[in-house]
Amino acid sequence: MKSSLSRRDFLRTGVGLGALGILAACEMPTAGTGDGAAESAELSVWVWWPSPVPSLIEMGDTFMEAHPNVTVSVEAPSDYWTKVQTSIAGGAGPDLFFMNNVNYWSWAHRGVLYDMTELAAADDAMQDNIANSWQGAVDFYNYKGQQFGMPYMYTSIVLYYNEDYIDSKGLALPADIEDEMDWNRFREYGLALHEQDGDNVGMWGLYSTAGIETGWLNFVRANGGDFLNDDNSECIIDSPESIEAWNYLVNLRREDGISPSPEALQAERANSLFQTGRIALYPSGNWEMSFLNEQLKDFTYNITLLPFSPQTGERGGTTNIVGVVINNNTPAEGPSWNLMTHLLSKDSQDKLARANVLAPVRHDSAELYYDPALGPANRGAAFEMQEWTTALPTHDVVTWGEMMQPTTEWQTEIFEGRVSVEEGLANMAESVNSLF
Repeated sequence: MKSSLSRRDFLRTGVGLGALGILAACEMPTAGTGDGAAESAELSVWVWWPSPVPSLIEMGDTFMEAHPNVTVSVEAPSDYWTKVQTSIAGGAGPDLFFMNNVNYWSWAHRGVLYDMTELAAADDAMQDNIANSWQGAVDFYNYKGQQFGMPYMYTSIVLYYNEDYIDSKGLALPADIEDEMDWNRFREYGLALHEQDGDNVGMWGLYSTAGIETGWLNFVRANGGDFLNDDNSECIIDSPESIEAWNYLVNLRREDGISPSPEALQAERANSLFQTGRIALYPSGNWEMSFLNEQLKDFTYNITLLPFSPQTGERGGTTNIVGVVINNNTPAEGPSWNLMTHLLSKDSQDKLARANVLAPVRHDSAELYYDPALGPANRGAAFEMQEWTTALPTHDVVTWGEMMQPTTEWQTEIFEGRVSVEEGLANMAESVNSLF
């Protein structure tokens, strides 16, 4: 199941619970007034990185004011995925925890997540959340007709650039020529912006060898290819469309020499090279905007759409749809569900938007997140990219980690020049398909 994030889908609202395929029962209570409303509980919420924690604590405080018999704790434990799996296997674990879309189907398939299908159908507040959310994300979390989680926020990939440096070169700013920025123009800009004296590189023109999420899969999709086929049953990364995209990216490093070498990246990560003014054009995720807005002092940055393929005229994108799930082991089903509903409410999603972590799944809250006043000036490009964006590949039996082990291995072999693109992608596809 693929989920394309068009602008139309993002803005589309529903009038019922069509995404769940069932009707709400009119006689059932609204969230917070039925089972679990007055039940005492100590709820724990886990998330795998610290940025969302402050806003989640704020949401928890609001929830506890309305539910004085419930306490809510939020934490981002180290070694998150191992601890979640280990604790659940032991019959314990957090009551609610955050899930990424690349793991969601396999976790739902294993039966460790709470089935909330009937609760969602009977809950007026959750129906309002769903009706005002990006429908493609809701559909993605509907696993084979059942709801084991709800989408909460999502990522998008954009092109970051050093605005001051490009302006100093007398070039048009990428945000001003989005309709002209295809792969050929992207390469031309990289060549014009690259500065090197002998072996000393003062400015890398661009970055072309990022991994699946922020790098090559976006270009493969723009060219008409993908990692998995439409029903997610076969790895097709060795298709002609993919080979062409990979050759383009590899040649920017190996032939043009304008993308950081393996040695340069071993010495300093790409995000640090951009932050210190040594990469001019840098594809990455919307999560970097918050850090750059707070910490970047030496130059002005901006973002724009990823370049489009000259073969298809299309751009490509990836997203990680981050959701919230309930542990099947929770002893507090009612309070956990009420908290889940609260986290997806307009008030909570507004808090998420103002925290500037990722884009909220509710479109009426996402408007706050995409406000250019938060920075950078062309912040809306992160929303516009949704027109060409598809969820990161996932499978309901083979885990993300299992798929990525051979993928990362052959990605490195290709980018570091030890195998050809054709050989490396053939091996990548064979290795992933053997897992299926």
